[in-house]
Amino acid sequence: MKYRRVFVTIAAVLSLAVSWTAHAQEKLGTLRVHVFPGAYTSMSLHVAQEKGFFTKNGLDVELVPAQSSSAAIAAMLGGSLDIVESGADLVLSSIEKGIPLKYLMANEAKNYVTFIGSKEFVEAAKGKSYPEIFRELKGKRFGVNAIGATLHLAAVMMLKEAGLSEGDVQFVATGTASNTLAAWQAGTVDVQLTFPPVPQLLGKLGLAEPLLVLADDGPDILKFRNLYSGWVTTEGNISGKKKEMDAYISAMKEAIDWMKSADNRQELVSLAEEHTPISMLPEGNEQVLRDVVDQYDRFWGYEISSGTIDLWNEYAARNGLISAPVQFDRVVYEGAPKCTDPCQ
Repeated sequence: MKYRRVFVTIAAVLSLAVSWTAHAQEKLGTLRVHVFPGAYTSMSLHVAQEKGFFTKNGLDVELVPAQSSSAAIAAMLGGSLDIVESGADLVLSSIEKGIPLKYLMANEAKNYVTFIGSKEFVEAAKGKSYPEIFRELKGKRFGVNAIGATLHLAAVMMLKEAGLSEGDVQFVATGTASNTLAAWQAGTVDVQLTFPPVPQLLGKLGLAEPLLVLADDGPDILKFRNLYSGWVTTEGNISGKKKEMDAYISAMKEAIDWMKSADNRQELVSLAEEHTPISMLPEGNEQVLRDVVDQYDRFWGYEISSGTIDLWNEYAARNGLISAPVQFDRVVYEGAPKCTDPCQ
């Protein structure tokens, strides 16, 4: 009995020592991560923070707001950010310029951009699909968030594929979601390429209806099915903070898996009400947010495929952003979650 007590005591001490060592190994450094203030695309970050996935993986994460990926990348290169969310067009053009960026993972695996139209245009385009529907755009006022931005370049590409030119429409830069809402209420836009919550807001008001979701109905080059937007860092951060970067990937995978589970939908809506609220309507904001959460579910994803990088290369080359394709291993971190087409 005496020896048994000694054995149990030693075993308990060893167990505590192992537990303490594991805990000490789990505690990593702090990462400063870009967040789009109030935007649902950043909801995965808020979930990882609120549900403890960052803490579970040993990370302290500071969320740093920036209104654009280009501004966030500039801040990262200046040393005030560690990880940025960005589309691949900006990343590829930066790499070609000698800026060593790499994707850690995707955040959205599909193109969530929606083409919407006024009731009058929807009626005129009834029964038509892409590219026929774009042939009806001559003389129309075409809304985009900003001239020269990704959505504007995509619109120009789609017009050309439909046999029209940029000059056949009048592009209108509508800016933020609230400014876009105001533009539609003023009747200064006929059609628009946009993203949540704009389609849901305008639908609630009866001002516009969805015509195409690019992940499904647009040109193949714009479907980007295994990376639309994702988390980017520098090669210097990967070499200097590799454990933190790997832990970030693990935490964000858990967050996205949690968000995609139907069992967590009501709690996700509650978290969205806290972090990405919609307050632009006199009433019905809660239902619009719930619609965003439900409809956005299929866009979340973290795996990246070589096929989608090929598509991004083609897109960037067509728009004069790169002069030659950038190879997959120059774009994507070796430890990133990857898949073979089709993914997810």
